[in-house]
Amino acid sequence: MFEKTLDYTQVPSPCFVLDEARLRHNMEILDDIQKRGDVKIICALKGYSFWRSFPLIGQYLAGATASSLNEARLAKEEMGKEVHVFAPVYDDDEIDQILACAGHITFNSFSQWQRFKDKTLAAGVSAGI
Repeated sequence: MFEKTLDYTQVPSPCFVLDEARLRHNMEILDDIQKRGDVKIICALKGYSFWRSFPLIGQYLAGATASSLNEARLAKEEMGKEVHVFAPVYDDDEIDQILACAGHITFNSFSQWQRFKDKTLAAGVSAGI
């Protein structure tokens, strides 16, 4: 299906190599699943963080899930789509910035929800536990 278009012996090491045609093909498959299944697919930044490809991925996927302020900011700035945040701990010093990036946030406990509930609701961010 795809021809080998890169002479891998000429690629410097170490480096990141991305086959844009294959990535686009995979994104088209995922986009078809979203449309036929009436679902949203989001990119998990823990498993895929090649941020230079986020503008392309953003053409197809609904957004990304992040587990830190930096990941949330990266997803918002580079993909420009929905940002879902789930982290084991939320820091008082970062929660406002996280909420500014997030469309959805998942808390780990009711006490965590109570702690950040007012800020979350004021920011208009949907929340779950």
